[in-house]
Amino acid sequence: MKKYVSVDIEASGRIPGKYSMLSIGACIVSNTELQFYRELKPLNSNYLLEAMKISALGLICTNSKQECNPNNKNFRPDLVLEVLEEKGEDPTRAMYDFKEWILNSTKNDDPIIAAAPIKFDGMFISWYFHNFINEDPFGHSGEDMNSMYRGLTRNIYASMKDLKVRNERGLSHNALEDAIQQAKEFEIVLSLLEK
Repeated sequence: MKKYVSVDIEASGRIPGKYSMLSIGACIVSNTELQFYRELKPLNSNYLLEAMKISALGLICTNSKQECNPNNKNFRPDLVLEVLEEKGEDPTRAMYDFKEWILNSTKNDDPIIAAAPIKFDGMFISWYFHNFINEDPFGHSGEDMNSMYRGLTRNIYASMKDLKVRNERGLSHNALEDAIQQAKEFEIVLSLLEK
């Protein structure tokens, strides 16, 4: 039986390896109380300013430093990466813990990563699993939440935002909060598909 794991990540740029995954948030779809969250040491000092303006919004370890706040005129992405280098978790440890959490949370079911978009979040998760612990508990599986909603509505422009269950400010860009929000929306999509 399938068990969907809603996953959201924040990163310093568009692709893994060149840029770093800064945080991972995950929860079980239909049981959002089962949660996982880590902030990671960066791979290097590379970043894209636009990516950091989004990714740094939800980081917990940097929230006491004004220069780490993207809404501050003195925002310093380099300082965000420095704080993560000091306070973030080693990627090998984080990915091992994430694998164990996935296996324990899905028990005898097949864990399926679900993300919006699966291309971005899934690419980072798979790259980090293979590069740091040489195995991916998700295997080759994955569902793009918005694509499933588009299929349901038969509208190629549809998005789960159209369900209107998000608060007015939208996603927070804290990886765990976003994973939970998307899981709740995906539960609605799955229940509509069953009908």
